[in-house]
Formats: sequence, structure tokens, C-alpha cells
Amino acid sequence: MKHISILPALMALATGICLCTACSNKAKDRANSLETIPLGDAFEQQTELKASDCFKQVRYVALETNDSCLVGDNPQIEITSDRIIVMTAHRQCMAFDKQTGKYLYSIGHVGDDPEACREMYGWLNEAAGHLYFPGANYREMAVYDLNNRFIRRQKEVIDPPKGSISPQEYDYLDEKTLLVHAYATTETPDLVALVRDTSIVATYPTHSEAGGEHVPRLGMDTSTFSIETEGTAGHTLSIILDEEKCASVITAEHGPFWHLGKETFIKVNFNDTIYRVTEDGLMPHRLIDAGKHRWDFGDRYYAHKDDGLFPLCFLENERTLLFRFCQYLYHPEDRKAYNAVYDKETKSVKVAPYGAGLMDDLTRFMPLQPTVSTASGEMAQLLQPLDILSWFEEHPDASGLPADVEALRQLKEDDNPVIAVMQ
Repeated sequence: MKHISILPALMALATGICLCTACSNKAKDRANSLETIPLGDAFEQQTELKASDCFKQVRYVALETNDSCLVGDNPQIEITSDRIIVMTAHRQCMAFDKQTGKYLYSIGHVGDDPEACREMYGWLNEAAGHLYFPGANYREMAVYDLNNRFIRRQKEVIDPPKGSISPQEYDYLDEKTLLVHAYATTETPDLVALVRDTSIVATYPTHSEAGGEHVPRLGMDTSTFSIETEGTAGHTLSIILDEEKCASVITAEHGPFWHLGKETFIKVNFNDTIYRVTEDGLMPHRLIDAGKHRWDFGDRYYAHKDDGLFPLCFLENERTLLFRFCQYLYHPEDRKAYNAVYDKETKSVKVAPYGAGLMDDLTRFMPLQPTVSTASGEMAQLLQPLDILSWFEEHPDASGLPADVEALRQLKEDDNPVIAVMQ
């Protein structure tokens, strides 16, 4: 899930900016020896993706349905070692038992008291076991633990640059250190900041887009501002075009960070390199080779040069790196999304159209589309009862299904969703 605060990028970044050129040169040298994901070749030879390409087990958890825990519209989920967290547009955040689906309690509340939240779409610091929600006061976050105990109000310590409309995206490095990704402004490059308590302890350039003319800012005379949902692998893209040049591409639901074990990774727009985030800086980790479909950095703002491949999100376990991307980003009538699975043992990658999902050869049930992952490598997906019941209607002869899948035949259309947990 994406962790956004609608605040612009960082200002007090003299140290990070001075390091930008030197770090960029080092990154280019190191990229020559990086482990490479041959995405371009796989894109030319698309195939079927299977659940067994990524997982050993898939199980289904039907969330309890009662008057106290009705899941509303646009649910988003997070999973932990023993909880399923569901957040909705109805200003709800609910905790369910991950093994049984039993409703446990709600977390946080909307209001104007000292412990209140502005809304209940939040983000999870898995290392600390804390959920961060937009606070009732501007530029504050309300922090709760997974047992619905209010922890503190977290001030957003980064000053917004004057006139910018770029968002800031939040995640964590460890239990005590928050990460903030700030898009470029006219004065500062694309950056990552490390925050502890109320202090910025370090800033690092991401070697992505630099400040310049085509940066979204208040008062920009834009020819197009659109919210795109088709052909984007289930994500919502906010796209601003200015004089046929891109000013901003912001992907909702997923930010640029993800985790595996104690490591944190980042992949930013218009940069082929995946970096490992450390206290000492961003370390080049892997390189995505899109071949002839590479989107050249110099063409990143040009709407008529968007036939390159644009990554959307990354999920990872010990065995594989699962990611999604689209082609023709700025042309929704042509845009198509794809799933890619990189096998870290064989160093090979497979690509298939997003709509096909991952064929579930483990349970012989519905195709899978994981949307979240944990630091332990578990992945999960939310399924609506109507989609499940439709699958059973279309497959009346389905037999030999696992018990947890067979039980889903008893769902009602107005029941709470089902969570597929993949290991």
C-alpha cells in the first residue's frame, strides 16, 4: 500500500544535493556489475505465470461478517504475523485474526480529540507494529499499535517547499526510523530522507528526476490532469501533463519502497536501478534491463515517447521478485499492464498480461493477484464474495479443491471479503 501525505518535497537538503553528482557517478560504475533482470527479452516471449512460480502454499481466510465489522467501499489491506488489517473509505480500520478471520476490534477513530485521525487509510510500520494515520491536525500523524492503543502524535518534520504540489510517501527503515520519499521540485532533486522522532538524520538523492521546468507546482497551467485506472494493474495513477510533457506520475496504493527481512528497497520513476536503502545511503542492488523497450531517462517527460516499460509496484519473497509494469503510460486507450516474476535462483524472468493473473496450480482455484507483501515474504490479496461466487458458477464441475476453498461456496454476496494468503 502506498503511504502518502499530500505534502511537497524537502527543502533543507544542502548535504544531500551536494552528494548527488558524486553518488550518481558511483552508481553508474557499480551498475555495470549489478545482477540484471532481463525484462525486455521476457516481454518479447510472454508466457503463463503460475502460483508455484512464487509460492509453496495458498490459503483462504473468510473475514467474519457481523454488524460491528461490515467492510465498506474501497478496502485496502495490510497483513502481519497474526493480523489482517482492513481499511476502508467508510473511515474504518478493523483487525481480524489471520488464521480464522474472526473480527477482533477496530483501530483508531475519526474526530478532533487528541487521539483522533483525519481518515483511516493508514500505513504499517511492520518493524514497530505501528499503524500511522493522517492526524486530525494538519502535518501530524496519529500512531496506534496493533492492539488499538494510541502511541503518540508524529509530527511531519519536513517543511513543504513553497508552491509545490508533489506528495511525500512514507515507509520505515527500522523500528525507530521512518523513510520519506520526496519528489523533485524546481529547486531540489528526487530524495529519500531518514527521520527519527522529530529530526531528519540523513537525506539521499535517488538519482531519478532532478528539479527543473516540468515539476508540478501550484498555479501550473496544465493541459491535462487525469486520474487513470485502466491498464494500470489495479493501481490509480495521477498524471499531470504540461505542454505535452509529463509533470508528474504518482502511483496510489503502492509507494516506491518494499521490504524483505531486515532489508528495505526502493525503485523510483524513470530509473532502471533498484536500490537497497541503508543508513549510509542508497546502494545499487539490481538493474532492470528492458532492452529495446527501455524508457530513456531523457525522454521521461515526453508523452509521445511512452512506449517504454513503466514499473508500477514490487513485492518480494526469498524466492522471487514479483512486479508489475505497464506500456503506453500516457495513452490510456493503448495502455496495457503486465505481471513479471523474477526467479532469484535461476536469474530468469517471466512476463504475462496482468489480466491473466497467476494461474493457481496449487489449489486449482481463481487466478491470483497479490497486492501486499510482508518483510517475511508473505503476500496477500483481497477477494470480493461476488467474484468468488461467479467463479464457482463458471466452474460447476470444479472438484478436489482444498477444504478452505470448498467452504467459500457458502458465501453470500453481502458477506465480508476473503483474504488469500500466499507463502
